[in-house]
Amino acid sequence: TVFWPNDGIKNVSVYWDTHSRNFIDLKERLCPVADQAFSALLDDLESRGMLDETLVIWSGEFGRTPKVGQRSSDAGAGADGRDHWPGCFTSILAGGGARGGYVHGASDRFAGSPSESPVHPRDLVATAYHLLGVPESQKLNDLQGRPQFVRPGTAINDLIV
Repeated sequence: TVFWPNDGIKNVSVYWDTHSRNFIDLKERLCPVADQAFSALLDDLESRGMLDETLVIWSGEFGRTPKVGQRSSDAGAGADGRDHWPGCFTSILAGGGARGGYVHGASDRFAGSPSESPVHPRDLVATAYHLLGVPESQKLNDLQGRPQFVRPGTAINDLIV
């Protein structure tokens, strides 16, 4: 369990935007703290004997434009920033039956498009559900009462131990 205390802290900002100052913010503000926090979480779960039964997923809904200063959405990008880019992004799976130390797929040299073993988000979701023990046949009713498969994609076997 991760606790997000509300103990009077007035300014809490949790974001990964690099619309400007991309390289400075990644190097000085974002990556050092993220690396420390993520590795501490995994170390803590491992030391408690919980990592094998806890699936940790770190992902976003998009990557960043392949070129600095490239505008691709209304959010835009400054001359030293990167805009939203849905065509290629990174996700990390750890513990919970996910294969450790494994990199699945690759992007082109600009990180603009998948070039090897592309994965659709629905397949990533199906993989997570598989690792959590949710059967492929599991259905839930949507707001209109229609049955929908919980796992619309296909689990990525290479990501599973």
